Amino acid sequence: MAPPSQKPAGAQATISAFFKPKPSPSSSSNGASSSAARLPSEPPFKKPRLAVSEASRRETLARMDRWRFEMDTATTSEPDPTIKTESSQANSDRSSESDARHRAFRRKLLGSDFAVDRHARNQMQIERMSAADTPASEDALDAPGSADNAIVLEDDDVEDSTETAVPPSNRFGRFAAAEGSPSTASKTSSSRAKGRGSASLDPSGPTYTPLEKQILELKAAHPGVLLIIEVGYKLKFYGEDARIASKELNIMCFPERNLLTAMIPVHRLHIHVKRLIQAGHKVGVVRQIETRALKAASKNAYTPFVRKLTALYTASTWIDDLSSSDDVNLATGAAHTYQPKSLMALVEQSEGGNGPEDRVAIGLISVEVNTGYLTYDQFSDSHARTELETRIAHLAPAELLVPQELTRPTEKVIGYLLGSGAEGGVRIERVASKLDYNQAFQSVTQFYRDQVSGDSTSTNVEMDVDAQDKRPAELMSLIQSLPHLALIALAQIIHHLQAFNLESICTLSTNFQSFSSRTTMLLNSNTLANLEIFRTVDGQEKGSLIWLLDKCRTSMGRRLLRKWVSRPLTDVDALEKRLDAIEAIISAKSYVVRMLPNFLQGLPDLERGLARMTYGRATPTELATVLLSLNRVTQEVRPAERDTWKLDSGLVEEHLLNLAAGKTAVQTYLNQISIKEARANNKADLFADAERYPAIQTAKDNIAIVETELREHLRELRKTLHRPSLEYASVSGVDYLVEVRVADAKKVPADWLRVSATKAMVRFHTPEVIRLTRLRDQHKETLAAAAESAFGDFVRAMCTTEYVVLRNVVTSLAVLDVLVSLAELAASSGYTRPRFEPSWPGDGESGVRVEVKAMRHAILEVVSPLPYIPNDLVLSDDTSRAVLLTGCNMGGKSSVVRTLGLLVVLAQIGSYVPAAEAKLGVHDGVFVRMGARDAMFAGRSTFMVEVAETAEILRAVTPRSLVILDELGRGTSTHDGVCIAWGVLEYLLQLKSMPNVVFITHYLQLAELVRRYGARNMHMAYVQRDGIQFLYTLKQGATASFGIHCARLAQLPSQITHTAEAVAQRMQAHHETRVQVAAAKKVLKSVFKGEVGPDDLAAVRDAVARRQPYDA
Repeated sequence: MAPPSQKPAGAQATISAFFKPKPSPSSSSNGASSSAARLPSEPPFKKPRLAVSEASRRETLARMDRWRFEMDTATTSEPDPTIKTESSQANSDRSSESDARHRAFRRKLLGSDFAVDRHARNQMQIERMSAADTPASEDALDAPGSADNAIVLEDDDVEDSTETAVPPSNRFGRFAAAEGSPSTASKTSSSRAKGRGSASLDPSGPTYTPLEKQILELKAAHPGVLLIIEVGYKLKFYGEDARIASKELNIMCFPERNLLTAMIPVHRLHIHVKRLIQAGHKVGVVRQIETRALKAASKNAYTPFVRKLTALYTASTWIDDLSSSDDVNLATGAAHTYQPKSLMALVEQSEGGNGPEDRVAIGLISVEVNTGYLTYDQFSDSHARTELETRIAHLAPAELLVPQELTRPTEKVIGYLLGSGAEGGVRIERVASKLDYNQAFQSVTQFYRDQVSGDSTSTNVEMDVDAQDKRPAELMSLIQSLPHLALIALAQIIHHLQAFNLESICTLSTNFQSFSSRTTMLLNSNTLANLEIFRTVDGQEKGSLIWLLDKCRTSMGRRLLRKWVSRPLTDVDALEKRLDAIEAIISAKSYVVRMLPNFLQGLPDLERGLARMTYGRATPTELATVLLSLNRVTQEVRPAERDTWKLDSGLVEEHLLNLAAGKTAVQTYLNQISIKEARANNKADLFADAERYPAIQTAKDNIAIVETELREHLRELRKTLHRPSLEYASVSGVDYLVEVRVADAKKVPADWLRVSATKAMVRFHTPEVIRLTRLRDQHKETLAAAAESAFGDFVRAMCTTEYVVLRNVVTSLAVLDVLVSLAELAASSGYTRPRFEPSWPGDGESGVRVEVKAMRHAILEVVSPLPYIPNDLVLSDDTSRAVLLTGCNMGGKSSVVRTLGLLVVLAQIGSYVPAAEAKLGVHDGVFVRMGARDAMFAGRSTFMVEVAETAEILRAVTPRSLVILDELGRGTSTHDGVCIAWGVLEYLLQLKSMPNVVFITHYLQLAELVRRYGARNMHMAYVQRDGIQFLYTLKQGATASFGIHCARLAQLPSQITHTAEAVAQRMQAHHETRVQVAAAKKVLKSVFKGEVGPDDLAAVRDAVARRQPYDA
């Protein structure tokens, strides 16, 4: 065989042709080696005879030794001419063209075969991408001079053929297209070298594939969005998004060509999206909007699929399906509170003032996407922003829209309360443009005008003419009634929701509700925390009031219960209706009342299901689940049997009738769908009336025609192959295969496409089968699109015409669920129905009486293994509406006042209360200031927090309020603390219409105010016998605190407690002496003025003898 150099022209090039053998240092003319020296006198040695195989092996090893790879020279693109090596000397006779081909082929082999080197290079590329200021996935890669960021990824994966411009038949054409051409290898080598980050080779940066260009365009079009991109049958992150996803989701991130990449399974998309939005990210899902069949039939068959952003999610706009849990927090294991995550827009406007006198007007809109409720409000707030803090505590936003610039106090409160958007924090988005009222009004009215006109002209939506006339009028009336700043916030909310396709939530006036209402009591954030309404002091739900009350069976019931608890009623008539309903459910005289718990059990989250239908997010399965559940509950109530219900509650009867009112609407739409197909999510066969959606039937007919032609083709194949029993085969998802025996496989036409084979059979697709299956796939995709459109029209029509009716049914179910839950609590031992009166005799026009016997702490008696000691308390004008409560540490003072606060809240949500008897007036506010804590991140010390909260209470208090202040003044020195406590208590006692006040203190000096203003001193009783034994009962009079005894219980060293006791005795004696001296001076002044008689002098002598203060 001739060596490669002697091959005739035109012969096929082989791998050996790329290598030119290195000449031996010394060789004879016949090619024999003579490297070993010998003397002339010696006989010539005989060359050992070698086997052919051994000779070939040695020749191969010799060639490998000649071409041994040296790392220090291979990594350089050009050898240094100043360095003379053996390799350079041996190759000096090569032509420049042959040498370039040699180096290019060597780099090609090393670049594809050495996995260890490839892995090391990939790791360095990942580090470079992560450390770069500008991510590799951004447009900066296209800028001139960015060659340092140029990266070619050593990945063996080959993209789908439709993602590149190279057809499948030419996929490996770059290796064979230029057969024998000396420049082919060098071109490939050059393209490889350009991607290795060498700025001298290609200063213009990396060369992107069409897919990568499309990805960069998507990133540029959606800044600030973490994109999950569908590529084939995978979901991928690219560039900086891949690095973030790798960190947040704990998945692998690796380089792929020019971009970092991370992947997640398609079926776990919703799980990973939840985790990302919980971490504070805005997540977008980019889908391929073209299918393979339609793509193959188009003119752009070898261009990337068209991809668009089809879904956008944040924590506040994520809507779970009906099978998921109620709260996004469950994805991370957080406690379940059934608190909807809301989106809040905030607008503020200065009202003047500087420093502590600074006041602002704040308008807000809060949207609960999962339930469809919109809450609006506008209020004036002080420098401390306590009103804003209260609304944030109630509305619990997961995402906040704010202007670019906010006042500094507002920024501090938002940062302190809502965090930074990381785990557990709230995502804050800045709104670029700031609208004035006129611009906002025009924007909102134009939006509603477009929505109403779009609903009236949409196909397959049959709305009653009267309803069409009323909707615009109701919406315009609502817009005009909104406060100015709230309307600006609404414009921002609508613009924000349009990106998520959720703006339809704003088109129903029934969804709007005002935060401030005259019929409800507003509990501020301090009261919610101090009374442990929703959370205990350690952040747990167990042990809170909502935990005690929540015996609801439905998710919508739990959410409604939370709203009732956070906004107690101030309307006596509404309270009595709730109490009557609870009493009727407890008595259970009627069958319809007794069966309430049963048909509430097991209901899905219908409120969320209705919201998903409104947004067009519901699946056929969810639609069937909602309609079947509504049908079940509406069938249970028969208005014809109303006379047999024997209800003593108008509220229960009203909501039962609401259930029956939805029966017709539910059955109308339920009869139009196939439940079997709905459960299978089969939209094509979902509708019973095929003529209503002709596009579906047309697509089905086209598919039937193609299948008929396939059967006709099968008959022809039977004749051609002489096999009357021939049938199409389906293997591994490939249909319409023609199976031919191996012996007959050579007889089939040449244009038949071989698909697969076994030992006995070979499977083919004929050209006609290929044509018809492609046509069938196109019709199937057309059918899917028509079915999707028809399903959307169907759901939209139902929500447009029957939304109010269905919403009333869901609301009534929630109300009944809450009433049943409260009735179960009321049936517990020791609960009684409170008696309400607007004002009691003797309490004055605005007086609010509190008269409770044997009241107990509703939560402690459940969670504590010890029995709770009940107490009696009366606050009225007959006795006194203010109580100064003193007593031992750990004696139960805070527990008693919490018991009172919880009892008032329970009574005014319409619940029974844990007491033997309760006569109450209707309070318009409960204000509780307890505990000692600082607000370090808000820049406020412990004492500053105390006095700021107290100041807000004093500004908001009315004669119908309940004020509970616990140990005010302890955050500073004793002298200053006494002065502050004295001033606050005296201010409350001097009010013309004094509220109900319970003031806890350890400052016995305040007893002077009690005697001066006619209030009452009370203390927690105890028994002192060789120590202190607490009785936990309220008694008249003031007493000491016994703090040293508490220190002994805490097991402080005895040396410390003995020292403290001695110091305390000295300080007490000194204080008593000062009191005596002050009293004596006062009496002496009265004597000199002639205002004191002989009897008074005797009292002074007696007080001095007993070392007790004298009251002149």
